[in-house]
Amino acid sequence: MADLNGIDLNLLVALQALMQEAHVTRAAERLGVTQPAMSRTLGRLRALFGDPLFVRTPSGLKPTPRAEALRERLDATLADVAGLIAPPLFDPAQARGRWCISTTDYGANSMLPRVVERLHREAPQLDLTISAWRDDQGYRQLESGEAQLALATVAQAPAGIHGRGLGDDQFVCLLRAGHAALSQDFDLETFLKLPQILIHLGGADPRGVVDLALERIGRARRVAVRVANFMAALSIAARSDMVVSVPRTLARLYGSGLGLVEREVPLDLPRIRYALLWHERLHHDPGHSWLRTLCFEEITRALADCH
Repeated sequence: MADLNGIDLNLLVALQALMQEAHVTRAAERLGVTQPAMSRTLGRLRALFGDPLFVRTPSGLKPTPRAEALRERLDATLADVAGLIAPPLFDPAQARGRWCISTTDYGANSMLPRVVERLHREAPQLDLTISAWRDDQGYRQLESGEAQLALATVAQAPAGIHGRGLGDDQFVCLLRAGHAALSQDFDLETFLKLPQILIHLGGADPRGVVDLALERIGRARRVAVRVANFMAALSIAARSDMVVSVPRTLARLYGSGLGLVEREVPLDLPRIRYALLWHERLHHDPGHSWLRTLCFEEITRALADCH
């Protein structure tokens, strides 16, 4: 095998131009160089291959048998090099493999069914794993490659994590129909008298958004049940006198079906910011870009349908 060190691979581009143009001047114009420079390049090509490569005829340059033997392999080799440099194409209809999306049970129930429906329509051989998002592990899943995409609420992502906003939401309270608290003003005092359900998605801090807001005004609530599952929290509220604070989108989707009644949270809470999250190494991957776009379009539609 020839040693490529010291060989100018641009010579192969010049050789292809000479073969296709059969004329030194036209090949030079095609490559944006002068005719004398192309003549010198031809001399270097002859030295490299140990063959004249072309002979001059009245109709132009005629390739030697050695050059003719090179033609097909040369075209294929340069096409392969161009393909190596060019970004790969992604055809969802032909794509195979498996992607993992990390999200909460709320996201999996309310936003991902539309994603899965469209995914398997447009990329029928592409498989999907939906894993559980935890606040203390989610970013590490993206960094390690265990998950390629996440649907979560986020305030500030760490370095190396990209995000695209999907929209926002707000917290509301849900109580079972017939709850005594529904017959009175649902103010802060009424709210704090009720035993509460906290949906906690992991991490060392046991507090939730409501607890942090209450601390800012010197108040506290009783968390009677702490659970890591949105749908379980709704089911518990439906069968008890507890109150649960959840995103309005979730409440609109499932509250009435479980016999739950919505009330405004009598407290100033930050809005919920939904985002798609992914790691830097996948930012330019064409397949991942396609998946991100699909998720963005379907999830934003799902959110819009609930408002």
